[in-house]
Amino acid sequence: MSENRTITAQEAKAGLIKCFEAKRPVFLWGPPGIGKSDIVQQIGSDTEREVIDVRLALWEPTDIKGIPYFDSNAGTMTWAPPAELPTDPKSTAILFLDELNSAPPAVQAAAYQLILNRKVGTYVLPKGVDIVAAGNRDGDKGVTYRMPAPLANRFVHLEMKVDFDDWQDWATLNGVHPEVVGYVGYA
Repeated sequence: MSENRTITAQEAKAGLIKCFEAKRPVFLWGPPGIGKSDIVQQIGSDTEREVIDVRLALWEPTDIKGIPYFDSNAGTMTWAPPAELPTDPKSTAILFLDELNSAPPAVQAAAYQLILNRKVGTYVLPKGVDIVAAGNRDGDKGVTYRMPAPLANRFVHLEMKVDFDDWQDWATLNGVHPEVVGYVGYA
């Protein structure tokens, strides 16, 4: 996060779409509950794309590369990739690596190759799949680990800010009771 400019949820959504068009992985920063996950889900819904939501804080390094097993036909060890990753070469899914910076450093290190090379072990991420990661900032008082520079450098970074007008638009579209919206607007 080299610049201090923060963006609204709508600006974040537009930024994600531009990064998808440029085939660049994106890291979405912001406080808990600001709507990072919801924005990714909205884009998936709006574009009719599957969103594969992977909570990396719950994964182990082997969960990314897969589990080795002995292939008796080939006489070698082979890696069984995680079932969560898309295998259809025509997939246009959005791979959402949520809580990336809450994952232990060993898990973050295992994610390098998937994010940088779009493959890990023998698994290759289909060309149509876009990568989005998200996490809380160090000052948000959540569980975070400093993201190593080689991993951070792989992303376009977008930092979200709280914006009442954006929230009000979202609340109206999502059926939040008008009295709640009115109260929050008055307070």
